Amino acid sequence: MCGICGIYSPKIQVDEGIIQIMKDSLVHRGPDDEGSYFDGDMGLGFRRLSILDLETGNQPMANEDETVWVVYNGELYNHLELKEVLLKKGHRYSTTSDTETLLHAYEEWGMDFLNRLNGMFSFAIWDKEKRRLILARDRVGVKPLYYFYDGENFAFASEMKSLILCPGVPRSVNRMALLDYLTYQSVFGQKTFFEGIKKLLPGHFLVFDGEKVSVHQYWDLVFDETGTGDEDHYAQSYRNLLNKSVEMQLMSDVPVGFHLSGGLDSSSVVLAASEHMKGFKTFSGRFPESGFDESQYAHQVASIVGAEEHEMTLQAEDLSRMIQEILWFVDSPRGGPGVIPQYHVAMLASQHVKVVLTGHGGDELFAGYPVYLIPHIMESMLRRPTQSGVSRGREIVRAMEDLIPRGRVEGFRRILGLPAYSIIQGSLRKYARATMFSTDELSRLLLPDVTHQCQGYQPEHILDAYLERTNAKSALNKLIYLDVKTYLPTLLANEDKTSMAFSLEARVPVLDDVMVELSGRIPAHHKISGLTLKNIPRKAAKGVLPTDVISHKKLGFPVPIATWFRTELKSYLYDTLLSPDARRRGFFNTEYVEKVLDKHMRGVRNHSDKLWCLLNFELWNRLYIDPEKPRRPT
Repeated sequence: MCGICGIYSPKIQVDEGIIQIMKDSLVHRGPDDEGSYFDGDMGLGFRRLSILDLETGNQPMANEDETVWVVYNGELYNHLELKEVLLKKGHRYSTTSDTETLLHAYEEWGMDFLNRLNGMFSFAIWDKEKRRLILARDRVGVKPLYYFYDGENFAFASEMKSLILCPGVPRSVNRMALLDYLTYQSVFGQKTFFEGIKKLLPGHFLVFDGEKVSVHQYWDLVFDETGTGDEDHYAQSYRNLLNKSVEMQLMSDVPVGFHLSGGLDSSSVVLAASEHMKGFKTFSGRFPESGFDESQYAHQVASIVGAEEHEMTLQAEDLSRMIQEILWFVDSPRGGPGVIPQYHVAMLASQHVKVVLTGHGGDELFAGYPVYLIPHIMESMLRRPTQSGVSRGREIVRAMEDLIPRGRVEGFRRILGLPAYSIIQGSLRKYARATMFSTDELSRLLLPDVTHQCQGYQPEHILDAYLERTNAKSALNKLIYLDVKTYLPTLLANEDKTSMAFSLEARVPVLDDVMVELSGRIPAHHKISGLTLKNIPRKAAKGVLPTDVISHKKLGFPVPIATWFRTELKSYLYDTLLSPDARRRGFFNTEYVEKVLDKHMRGVRNHSDKLWCLLNFELWNRLYIDPEKPRRPT
């Protein structure tokens, strides 16, 4: 795990001082070592967090004749298998690092080598003879990578705070990204909150040959819904593949620990790890407020495997003190307050280990969110003949009343007035992510100039494009595809940046390549059974995990933000959202913001998510847009 950066400016020599400044901004990602390589108009920078090959794995690293150079962030879990193949083909190694395997694989197979990699990674390869720069990112987007290109100069970095230190990179808000964020709590496609800065999408690589930038997709999530195996077959496959994935990802020359929330996914990872190692540590966070505590389940699992437990309790005052620090590290406003416990648990874990395994990805791949029940039940009921004389639409509403988020029942009733299959095919994006601000609310929140600058852009069109692209046939798998492409990368960005804030490497065995491929092979009717979400992982855990750990209601990483905003953080919220700085920005209608605040404080509506969203955006502006130079909060 490291921080990488670089500049390729074909018409001028790279300023070595700028590369040093960019590297310095990434020191938290790699406090153990640093390095640079320059080749006239091209420069690479690197900060290292030493996990494997502690003595000889320094970067930038070159092949035998120094015609190919690389800076690389991540881990290749199959590098020993690839190394064996490459040695037989005549390649010579001078280190035991997986970075060198990356170099030789590129030499041997060209860009096809990406399809042979199993790991989490982002990297840049400089092909000196061809004078071309290649960037690539892992399949689902565990490791981040951003770039800027103005038609002549090209720059890239692991984090945007490094990129905006380059001369010529603007610091202005991308209005279309803001619209994505206000609507769906994520920023879709290549856009970022900074105008001109793009993210390389998961499963893609980029080539800059000095004249043009070309971006290519090398991987996509493919579904095969013709499988004939029963639930027990897929549960056994899940158990075997997760065990293998965890075993591979325990590879480390430094201490390894585990994030343990008490949920099914993190608990399953810990149980699998106990087959291969003993005496490890688990790290958890909890809130004292009733209804927001899964610690009892985490304690049960830790006790079963004999782990040394470490837990921290989070209070409201932690938020006002730490939120700007969190925003500094994550680079962008974040839609959900789950980033708060992520950050604090990473802080706790970093005091004991340098690597943690987490349970991220299980809900997206194997249908763990309640919203997945909606299209699944609809599709199931629409295939059955109606009974009683009640309309099918009314039957569906009754069956799903408790599953639909509060306040959105009427919206779903309106949707159900459409022809049956257009509900599923044409309106799936309405279920993908519950909207934050509706179209009507946005018209009252955003000032006219902002709407005009968006030039008619509508975020839902991105979701429509993904729905048209996937080969999934079932409504459920289409929804899973949407989440893997839009929502999951946002969660992974949070995990990467909150852990790297403390020089901690976070690994995600549930998102190993073989696990992702397994998800594509499991038919939708096995992923959800009746009203049981995440059916296959639950079956795989039977007889291994305690029954209440398997069956308790999913909490994820909930934060009692609604209560905090009405109590300890009330003054902080008003002072920030209604400040002179917030008013002068020219984005939001202050009178509407006041109404949202008032309704929340009086308990008329729970607007905590909306207020969190607006609070994040204002504080991010203060860190990254307002100052002459972006500044980390003190």
